[in-house]
Amino acid sequence: MDLLRSLRTLAILAVLLYVLLSGGVFAQNGIPGHPLGTSTPDGSFTPRTTRYELTVRDTIVNYTGKARKAFTVNGQMPMPTLTFTEGDTAEIVVHNAMEKEETSLHWHGLILPYELDGVPYLTTAPIKAGETQVYKFPLLQSGTYWYHSHTKLQEQNGMHGALIIHKRHAEPMPEQVLILSEWTDMKPFEVHRRLHSANDWSAIKKHRIRPGTVQSYSDAIKDGALGVKLTNEWKRMNAMDVSDVYYDLLFANGKPVDEAPQFKAGERVRVRLINGGASSYFWITYAGGKMTVVASDGIDVEPVEVDRFIMGIAETYDIMVTIPADSTAYELVATSEDRVRSTSLWLGSGIRQLAAPLQPLKYFAGWR
Repeated sequence: MDLLRSLRTLAILAVLLYVLLSGGVFAQNGIPGHPLGTSTPDGSFTPRTTRYELTVRDTIVNYTGKARKAFTVNGQMPMPTLTFTEGDTAEIVVHNAMEKEETSLHWHGLILPYELDGVPYLTTAPIKAGETQVYKFPLLQSGTYWYHSHTKLQEQNGMHGALIIHKRHAEPMPEQVLILSEWTDMKPFEVHRRLHSANDWSAIKKHRIRPGTVQSYSDAIKDGALGVKLTNEWKRMNAMDVSDVYYDLLFANGKPVDEAPQFKAGERVRVRLINGGASSYFWITYAGGKMTVVASDGIDVEPVEVDRFIMGIAETYDIMVTIPADSTAYELVATSEDRVRSTSLWLGSGIRQLAAPLQPLKYFAGWR
């Protein structure tokens, strides 16, 4: 019996040694000659390699009357939307055209070889100034994803973009990508420093736009909550902070307001929503009726009709909306959780139909 086991072990080792020495590579389906995970022709589907060339540069932008540093890819901010088909191979060539800074790109939510994940000094080498890096990997999934820099805080200054993978044999339908983000004139590292100091600067700035955010004594008196305020002060409790950072602007596809006038009455539009913000949660509402959530983080879900929903940082959702009538543009609005700012995408063309605004938060209500 021991001799039989020994012979079986030797046979297995011999097969493994043969495979290693012969250099043969086998796919998950056992077909030789294809790297693990790479698709093979399937009926009417023939996989292909989809190639993008991306060039990273630093630049100066001015959104509020103040010139500030930002990052562009192929001259745009946010970065270009990358579109693929499930089963294809992605080949993405990244050129760092900056003079001094290194950079990186991380493919958020994608299943790929770890060495291509794009986290510098952990899984992937950084892209030094003047260098080029090639990412090539099979696309094993479909859905709405995004990609962004993983170097320092470059993501906050423009290095984020949508990455869409369509299903094989999917029927064409109207769709629109919407990536949400924020903009501050403050340097990202200064934002980081102030968060550590836990001061009220952001709340004071917000108070000028949306009174009540600092939860002052006068705010408490107006809200009939002076006793609550005094009790909190006695307990040395800081004011409630719904969103930590004050932002000068919120962006829809890199603009305070974006438009998609191509949609017509009666069309069902798939909107691919991406929260590419650094710290904001967004409430999503639509002027044209209910929204149907059909996917979350790239995965199909049981369709759910909603009047509004909230998106966390880095989340993606696919929603279906209807364009009710011609000659009207319907507002799809993203409002920050603190209700201070919002950004909009207008679907359709014509007279603008506003979505109902969210009411200010009642900060003291939760303390009673």
